[in-house]
Amino acid sequence: DNCGMKRILREDEEIPQGKEHVDILPRIFIEPTVLCNLNCYKSVCNHDSGIIHTRSRMYFPLEEFKPVIDGGAKTLNRIDFFNYGDPFVHKDAAEMIAYVKEHYKGIYVYTSTNGLMLDDEKIKKIVASGLDEITFSVDGGDQESYSKYRQGGDFNKVLEIMRKMVIERNKQGREVPFINWRYILFNWNDGDKQMKRAKKLAEKIGVDRFTWEITDHPVDAKSEKYQWGTQHWKKIFYEIWDTNQLGNGIKKKRYLAKLKTKEKSITVKAGEEGVGLDVKIKNTGGGLWWKSTWSGRRYVRLGVQLYDENKNLLDNDFCSVGLNKNLAYKEKDVLRVTIPKIETPGRYLLKLDPVMEFKDWNAWFESGGSSPLWLQINVL
Repeated sequence: DNCGMKRILREDEEIPQGKEHVDILPRIFIEPTVLCNLNCYKSVCNHDSGIIHTRSRMYFPLEEFKPVIDGGAKTLNRIDFFNYGDPFVHKDAAEMIAYVKEHYKGIYVYTSTNGLMLDDEKIKKIVASGLDEITFSVDGGDQESYSKYRQGGDFNKVLEIMRKMVIERNKQGREVPFINWRYILFNWNDGDKQMKRAKKLAEKIGVDRFTWEITDHPVDAKSEKYQWGTQHWKKIFYEIWDTNQLGNGIKKKRYLAKLKTKEKSITVKAGEEGVGLDVKIKNTGGGLWWKSTWSGRRYVRLGVQLYDENKNLLDNDFCSVGLNKNLAYKEKDVLRVTIPKIETPGRYLLKLDPVMEFKDWNAWFESGGSSPLWLQINVL
């Protein structure tokens, strides 16, 4: 019932089918180990669940990992380096990540961890490798609330580990790894005081993104306040992990924009090319907009979508233009957008919105709460 991708079909509507790609393997999950250093309360992979007995061995051997990556590298664009267990319980986890990024920089590598198995040496190796993104699961604003679910965890230790990773990453002048703090909401940590404290700590440490995770498991622990569709849920909608890729509980690191043009509508001739439009753009959210990046991902462009006059999408990537420079909070720029030709006369709409490019996919600022700019375009 709570699946964000689920929708009700009309009686006469056929079930939509996605495009089939039988000739490539674009994404894989790799489970380095099924073992975990913590014993999370009633989780599917805690020490009492019996999950380890579904595996014939506890670790994925490094000597097998390398040929698996080599065999799939031609088509892979993403590796999710985790599943059950914590990936960094594996002694070679950092080396596995380094192997992928050293030999196949273009593959996006993402991992999720409780963070407590990371030490200074591993942090340096992971950052140096070019890991794209890492999520730390830290569910609370203090030791008491955190350890109710992450049993055996050390709250202050994981804060220090996140802080060290931010420092090491910034020292190298890169935008990666992108560092998330994800906080599962339970009935013991969903109070305003706990939630505000966690956000303040996230801002102080310097992580890139802080988000909430909504869950209904275990039943006796779920937060009744923060279930999909409740008023409390709506208030934090743009701070929830599953609702978008850009939302953020840290106000100074949100991706919000103010867009402005002199024209409210423009007129062109059918088939006419090269019509220009000046767009004033301002960073109002605080998250740094990169003009270009070391990883070739997470840079920002101004994107333009084409709609008919009834707001039916015609072209999701109608055109775009890059930034002239990096834009920090409250900084402005003027971008020249060149409108492609439209062959068929009529009335259309342009939706202008910054977009973060990940190479193989992208994230529009609107999904994180930013307001796009709509312009009418009349084609004679």
